[in-house]
Amino acid sequence: MSTYSTSESALLDAIRASGDYTETNSARGDFAVLNGTGVTRAAVLMQAAASEFGDNLGQGRGTHGKRQQRHRVAIVVFQARRQDNDGLPYVAIKEHVDTLIAYLDTVPRLNGAPVKRAEVVEVDIPRRRRDSPWIYQTISVEILTETSPVLVEGPH
Repeated sequence: MSTYSTSESALLDAIRASGDYTETNSARGDFAVLNGTGVTRAAVLMQAAASEFGDNLGQGRGTHGKRQQRHRVAIVVFQARRQDNDGLPYVAIKEHVDTLIAYLDTVPRLNGAPVKRAEVVEVDIPRRRRDSPWIYQTISVEILTETSPVLVEGPH
């Protein structure tokens, strides 16, 4: 069983617990939050890479067949641009991304979720498009979980 959805949901809950995000300006895969009334900053989570399965833990030394799963989640952080000056939104997104990373460093288990470790592993450069009212930057988070495979024996 994949733990991806649980991991992504736990990351979103942790981001919302940081105090800067709510259901109005953050979502899993739903860019419609960018169209919300009064939204000037938003975060959208998306899968950033293929999940990896099957790392056996400890060759049975007390792990009882547990296996590790690795998931990579992208947090795409958006900051509204200004028509007269992109410098202020640029500074705002850089400061906000740094603050969000510092917060995530304090909750490596994502506030008690069934996660062994969540860690920021990469931060992309800020980007903007001429036809978009947003500057955006991507934070990549690697989430490690453990599963206990259920073995079923019997006639097939």
